[in-house]
Amino acid sequence: MLRTLVAFVLGVSVGAAAMAAGESVGQSTAPAAAATNVAQLRLYTIDRGRLDDFAAAWHAGVYPLRLKMGYEIPFAAKMPATNQFVWLLTYRGPQSWEQKEKEYYGSAARASLSPDPAQWIARPEQVMLTPVVGLPAGSPAASR
Repeated sequence: MLRTLVAFVLGVSVGAAAMAAGESVGQSTAPAAAATNVAQLRLYTIDRGRLDDFAAAWHAGVYPLRLKMGYEIPFAAKMPATNQFVWLLTYRGPQSWEQKEKEYYGSAARASLSPDPAQWIARPEQVMLTPVVGLPAGSPAASR
């Protein structure tokens, strides 16, 4: 049942993010071929007894920094029954995903996060997503 609930919540969140991404892509003045529009689902298993510490540090440090650097985070949640934290990270912009991640992880602001929530991640899982709904016809992502 927990997996079904998580799948439902993530489905709703991914759909909403895809719709928002599609609306923005349709309004962009940048050349379509140069724009990056990606979503990544991150599921972290957190060290026992540290889920609340992780969530607080993530919310105080990672979340505002990601937003400041041009990412969107439409969904994040704790799953206490499995000691996991799940979040959806999206980026739309001129840089590739790889360039954007290198910029983020190489920033002085990321290096100075204290406490760094990464210290409590026992097992990270990251999956790139391809939206299947919500993109306007003719957008570059919709034609893939």
